[in-house]
Formats: sequence, structure tokens, C-alpha cells
Amino acid sequence: MKSVQSTFLLFFLIFYNTALAWGPTGHRVVGYVAQKHLTKKASKKVNDILQLYSLEMCGNYMDFIRSDTNYRHMNSWHYVSIPDGMNYHESNKNPKGDVINTIEKLIIELKKKEFKIFENEEFAIMALVHMVGDIHQPLHVGLSEDRGGNKVKLEWFGEKTNLHRIWDTDMIDHLKLSYRELGDQVDRNITSTQVANWQSTSVRDWAEESQKLRSSCYDFGDKKRLGYGYIFRHKQTIHLRLEQAGVRLAGLLNQIYD
Repeated sequence: MKSVQSTFLLFFLIFYNTALAWGPTGHRVVGYVAQKHLTKKASKKVNDILQLYSLEMCGNYMDFIRSDTNYRHMNSWHYVSIPDGMNYHESNKNPKGDVINTIEKLIIELKKKEFKIFENEEFAIMALVHMVGDIHQPLHVGLSEDRGGNKVKLEWFGEKTNLHRIWDTDMIDHLKLSYRELGDQVDRNITSTQVANWQSTSVRDWAEESQKLRSSCYDFGDKKRLGYGYIFRHKQTIHLRLEQAGVRLAGLLNQIYD
């Protein structure tokens, strides 16, 4: 872990413009929302374990280390590819692993305190924060033929980008809100019933939700230039998925540490 710390700034600069998943702000929102829904006991234990970053800041760690060859085997753990008309059970599995089976294994390791796929408990928590965020982004449960929208080249307010990046970063950054401002916004008026319902679902349920949402990400037809209209159609979905990711992450951490 210390060798990774020493090269952190270099990796950050390399990957800032190609970061996967929700991007820096989105992952911080997930951790921030989760912190709001932790029990006092779980919050203390989690924050005692986390030494490098707070819960809201640690979610980007798995993206920061992607350039380190020691962690290249984790690249496929950020996503899963499931064809239309299939569920995860029916789909061909990536032999290198995917976001669904890695989260499931990680939960077991955290409960047993036996770490095989990650180096230690701190790293495992940081990975859990990241991957719970990933699986709630619809295009991280994507189609292999376009690499979850990465091959769909578009313009975003005149700037060249791709569909995946629009969902990861561009729409969130366009709001020009800090992660705390956005986190407070998405966490408004959430009821205890919603929290209980969201936390009662499984990792595979979360993936199925993203799979059902992903077709709407392609609702621009033949247009190659996207902007305000696209934001208007999808802003609430982004808010919902960030909120659900944070609440569900809190649910997992409460199960493990309360």
C-alpha cells in the first residue's frame, strides 16, 4: 500500500481525464451519503480503519491505482457485461472477475476478516465504496460490443467525449456542485421506508436495476451533439442511483460493523 501512496499523484494526473465509474465527484457523493446513513457504532469502526482517506474520499482509490501494474488484474472488477435479454446467471462470465462477483466475495471477506482478494481491511473497504458506486451506474452493467458506451463517440456541449464518460462525469460536473452540495441534494426527503426497501435488495438486484436503465442512456437517436435536453431527461436517474448507492453502501457497512 505504501508504494502506491508514493506514486499516487502521478497516477491521479494520468487518469483524471480517463477515470472510470462515477468520476471523482460521483464517488465522493456515494461515500458522503453513506456516512449520513451509518450507525454511530459502524461509523466509528469504519473511520478508525480508514487511515488514508475519509469514507467520502476513499471511493476513487481503485481508479487512482489503475496504472499500477500490480493492480491490473482488478481492471475487470469495475463493470460487468450482460447481453440484452439475459440476466447475470445466464450470461458468460469474465474469467478475470467482474463487479458483481467481486462485491459478493468482498462482503464475505469483510465479515470474516479474512482478506484474499485485497491486501487488508482498509483496502477492502475502499474497494467496496468504489464498486458499490460502479454497479449503480447503468453503463457499468453494459454491453460488451460498445464497451459500456465507451465506443459511442459524441459531443458534449461541443467537446468530444463518449457516452460512458457523459454518465460517469460530464453530466455530474456540469451541475458545478461540490460533492457535499450534490450529496445533500440527492439525500433530501428520503424516507425510512425507502432506506429499508433499498437496503433489503441484493448486489444482483442492483445490477439488474442498472441493466434495465441502460437502454434509456441511448435515447439520443442519431444525434451526436448532446447538452441540456439530455441532462433534463436523465438528471433524476443520476440522483437516484447516487442516493441508492450511498444508502446501500451504508447498509452493508452497518451489517458488517454494527
